[in-house]
Amino acid sequence: MPKGPWQAVEVASRTDVGRVRESNQDACGVFEDPRGDRLFVVADGMGGHLGGEVASQMAVEAIAEACAASDAAPAERLHQAIVTANRRIFERASGDSSVAGMGTTVVAVLLAREGSAWVAHVGDSRLYRLRAGDLETLTADHSLVAELERGGYLSPEEAARHPRRHELMRSVGPVPEVEPEVAPLALEPGDRLLLCTDGLCGYAEEASIVQALREATPELAARTLVELANACGGEDNVTVQVLELAG
Repeated sequence: MPKGPWQAVEVASRTDVGRVRESNQDACGVFEDPRGDRLFVVADGMGGHLGGEVASQMAVEAIAEACAASDAAPAERLHQAIVTANRRIFERASGDSSVAGMGTTVVAVLLAREGSAWVAHVGDSRLYRLRAGDLETLTADHSLVAELERGGYLSPEEAARHPRRHELMRSVGPVPEVEPEVAPLALEPGDRLLLCTDGLCGYAEEASIVQALREATPELAARTLVELANACGGEDNVTVQVLELAG
């Protein structure tokens, strides 16, 4: 199958339980469908030991399955895939008391074979782009503290240490309906993308993330980012995917 503009992508994924938690409630996946479109997904589960693990894994699998089965345009495909994941998780939680109330964040990137690129997210897992040494956050957290910061009620410094900074306004699974945020991505050859859970971005300084992303290969960068999260205390599970776009 001929390769599209963004099929020459080097990717590395790493997930780690951290230094405090007893289980890893993060999940991630890399998929290619029969069209040649490539999908990258990171999820951070919540809802107790079992619930978080189940929700994040269900989300990754449902999004990949729904995207592959849909003939819709890429943006609509991503949107509907996350809506499908939300419904499945909610229905499972409603019928199984052991995972009642479970949910998960999601950040997903779809690189379409025809050349377009899209990001979709719910919650506070993030997408970053490193270009020419500059790091840009391409998603806006769906959290209480992020809303207060965007509204001018908190400074970035206050937001970073706020006791409610992990309180989500939106996540996948806890309620019957969810509205994912979907946006086009402007990409160039040489860009590096980072999908990550808040086990990294909630603790590490941006300058340290930039330095780690500059490592020679995505595999080395991913390993360094996980080490960075653990060096910052490892208070949460951490999952990273590093993509390098060769064009």
